[in-house]
Amino acid sequence: MTEKQKQKIQKRIKAYRAILATEKKRFGGYMDSDGIRYVIPELYLQIQDYKGAMTYFRWFSKAFPDDIGFPAFNLFWAATLYENNKIPESLEKVYETAFSNTYLLDLIAGYNPDPIDKSELSGSENLDYAKDIYTACIDLITIEFKTYLSGLVENKTFKENIARFIAMQKLIKDEPVGQMRTHLLNESNKFERQLTGLKTTNP
Repeated sequence: MTEKQKQKIQKRIKAYRAILATEKKRFGGYMDSDGIRYVIPELYLQIQDYKGAMTYFRWFSKAFPDDIGFPAFNLFWAATLYENNKIPESLEKVYETAFSNTYLLDLIAGYNPDPIDKSELSGSENLDYAKDIYTACIDLITIEFKTYLSGLVENKTFKENIARFIAMQKLIKDEPVGQMRTHLLNESNKFERQLTGLKTTNP
């Protein structure tokens, strides 16, 4: 990337952040119907400005505390933490990425996963979605972070945790609405909180 290209991206970041600031000032909150808040981290990663991305994510967590993001967004957040040597925090975001799409990390690690018959409440949780975003994700993460993710996919504890999450989602899928399903959802949310620190709620 040339210096001119980098400067162009920096101008886009500045412009997008100005749009969000104007919304906040005008409406007292963020409307962001175009979803530019999700595009900004990708721009930081394009120019490998991980300090800038870290500052942005800190702001994002305060400005949008209830926003759970989506798989690629969570992955880029994990990558930003990793590149800033915040490994424990990065691991939490890696788990959040895996829970938002159980296939993406396997694809990044070089595997070809099969679809799983489990609860998938949105289109962003399925295998086709992971395949659609895979290339864009690979293009924005470093070789070092990809190697780190590949190691996690092979890690015994990580594998066991993901397997446990998937097992719960299988049970949830087949359980009709009622007390048992509510219990399973609560257990799944509790398990996610333990590994991500998120304040998850029942769907």
